[in-house]
Formats: sequence, C-alpha cells, structure tokens
Amino acid sequence: MPWRDPEIIGRYLMTVAGACLYGFYLVAIQLQSGQPLTLRDGWRVLAHAACSIACGLILTFVFAERITGFIPWPSLRDAGLLAFAFGVFGFELLPLAFKSGRTWAEKQAGKVGEAP
Repeated sequence: MPWRDPEIIGRYLMTVAGACLYGFYLVAIQLQSGQPLTLRDGWRVLAHAACSIACGLILTFVFAERITGFIPWPSLRDAGLLAFAFGVFGFELLPLAFKSGRTWAEKQAGKVGEAP
C-alpha cells in the first residue's frame, strides 16, 4: 500500500513540520506586537496553523512528486524538502496561485471563444 511507504509518510511529516514552523512564526509576530495575547488571538493562530497544515498536505499530495523534476538544482530535488516548503508557504501563497490560475483560465476561455 502506498500509504505505508516510509518515504511518503516522511513527506507528510515534513509538511506538518513546515506548517508548525509557520505557526511558531505567527506566535512570534503576536508576541512582538507588544499587545497582550488574548484567547481569541490564540484561537486565530491555531486556526491559521491548522489551515496551513491542511493546505500543505493537499499540496504535497498533489504536487510533491510532480514538481521535483522542475527544480534546476540537483541538491534541492527532494520531495521532502518541497513538502516542508508547502507546509511553510502553501497557505500564504495559495491565493496568489488561485489568482494566476483564474487569469490563465480566462485567457484560455477567450481563445476558445475566438476559434473558428
């Protein structure tokens, strides 16, 4: 079964580790703001970290194996490293990807409408 493959499990753990690092970053920002932390702030950080974990896991599942071949530096062609990056940056960069994807789809739809 592919779900029992230690390499795949390792990728998912790297994703969760990256998302936890992002969660620590959010906590550090809250602490440096000088404002007293409230329970609401804590719940927001937890919700953001949970969404980051979910987003990173989905991105890892869909893209980790497929994108590694496009990385130009052989020493960085590691699906686990990419999974870690998905955990750290995925939730913040996903809206940019949606915007780019929407623009691309609109251009493609325009081309289809112009075809003879």
